Amino acid sequence: MLVGLLVLIPVSAWAIIYRPMNKALNCVAEEIRTRTTSYSHFDEINSHYRQLKYLTRTLKDSTAEAYSRIPQEHGADQWLESASDAALELDMVVKSVTTSGERVEGEFGVLPVDISVQGTLDGVYRLLQHFERMDYISRIDRMGIHLVEDDVVEARIVVHLIFSIGGNS
Repeated sequence: MLVGLLVLIPVSAWAIIYRPMNKALNCVAEEIRTRTTSYSHFDEINSHYRQLKYLTRTLKDSTAEAYSRIPQEHGADQWLESASDAALELDMVVKSVTTSGERVEGEFGVLPVDISVQGTLDGVYRLLQHFERMDYISRIDRMGIHLVEDDVVEARIVVHLIFSIGGNS
């Protein structure tokens, strides 16, 4: 009976104490492995997050800069003067310039300017480049170019001058 008691005590201690503790340790070890595996992607996720944060900041800065370039008024007089001077410097003939009256598109005002010029194709191209370099937000809505003579073309360009209404900038 003493031998049975000596064998029964370690076996029961193993069954009652060590076996549940081993299961608990195995569960904790498995939880650590699972979490470590899920954390291994955090460097990549953080890298993507930093890139998106940088792109968002750049986009925000670019948007603020674009808004700062939008005038409170269309400034058509200055734009027309600059466009006409550029056309004359490029040896082009300004045939007509008309405005169609301003209108509202979304948050901004738009003033369509219809300008017809005659000269070389290179002159038309340089005039378009001048429009791009001007300190105004504008878009070319329509453009038509027709050959008049061997080296002379006639271009009709409708440019929309964009301006702020109600203090958007």
